[in-house]
Amino acid sequence: MILFIFEGKDDEPRLYKTLKELFHFELPEEEILHYFCNNIFSLYNTIMSYSDDENKNNPFEDIDIINVLKEDAFANHKKCEGLDKIRHSYEVSEIFLFFDYDIKPVDSFNKLSIEQQNERISMLLSFFNSTEIGTERAGIKLFINYPMIESYRYFKCPLPDENYKDYTVNVFIDGAFKQKVDDFCDYKNTKFLCYDMNKSDELKKSKDEDRANIIKQNWIFIKEMNLKKANFICTDSYSFPESKEKITQQNILDNQIEKYVNRRKEIAILNAFPLFWFEYIDETKLLT
Repeated sequence: MILFIFEGKDDEPRLYKTLKELFHFELPEEEILHYFCNNIFSLYNTIMSYSDDENKNNPFEDIDIINVLKEDAFANHKKCEGLDKIRHSYEVSEIFLFFDYDIKPVDSFNKLSIEQQNERISMLLSFFNSTEIGTERAGIKLFINYPMIESYRYFKCPLPDENYKDYTVNVFIDGAFKQKVDDFCDYKNTKFLCYDMNKSDELKKSKDEDRANIIKQNWIFIKEMNLKKANFICTDSYSFPESKEKITQQNILDNQIEKYVNRRKEIAILNAFPLFWFEYIDETKLLT
């Protein structure tokens, strides 16, 4: 089985399912979708609550993420029909997580500094960074949206938007980013990039071939823009990366912190789904 863990349950599954449908990529095993319905720091705290490492040298060692997610879903009354299909953790060969950067200022609710928050995100990236099937955490990978999932439509028409590489926002923008996207972007919803979904969470595939082709071309443009921008963040070159190693999730985070967060208290806008496409869906998995 292949497990996808999304922070939210609205845009993320629509983006993923539309991408899969349009480009006909086939997964080698059954896919399971689970919605965590909380932010990346809640994910960190949830995992830490199951840690037995008293010295905290390696607090995530030996954590069974499947059982952690199941217990979290039960304790917080979350729907987990997908997780219920997994009887044993070893049945899952790959896990992909999609979460927002979601940095917050220090206030009465958040006591963590920027540095402490970034350290926790970096720890999660390190934990979710196994790509060999034979390892204990087989094929596990965390992808991060900067600053939020809504970054998938932060640009101007027509596509591709060559100014995309320069788009940044205040690092503490938090939920206000959604309104900023609505005010800035020419696309006011997901229809330019996604099919609708029915009540059973199944895609309502369009019979309009022209619309399907437009959506497909938009995905290609957005993939190009985000790959080039990820490379720009990491190497200062707005061009296609020479290799996947140039734009790893850890490299992106480190360069975001060094070049944007520390220097300007900003974050460079970047979406995770095109990077997942680039890193995971290679040519052997595409049928078109």
